[in-house]
Amino acid sequence: MDAARELRELRRIERWLTTDDPELAAALSAHGAAPRQTKQRWARFTICAVGAVCVVLGALTATFLFVFTGVLALMVGACLHVLRRSRRRGHSR
Repeated sequence: MDAARELRELRRIERWLTTDDPELAAALSAHGAAPRQTKQRWARFTICAVGAVCVVLGALTATFLFVFTGVLALMVGACLHVLRRSRRRGHSR
């Protein structure tokens, strides 16, 4: 199935649900986006915080594994931040 056909099908299902059971449609649309965005924001923050703590701990104890793990976590966090910004601006697929 192509993306345009899938989108049309989803819209058709939305219209059907809205006319058939408006209470369910309202409940589903009310709980959709906000909690997910909050969870994603906390996940990005947590990954960056863990990375920073690992780098500092590794530098203080001179443990390469902590520094390496921290740098990896910070790179993952940076990638997540960049992806979030590009999706917000509409540059993603």
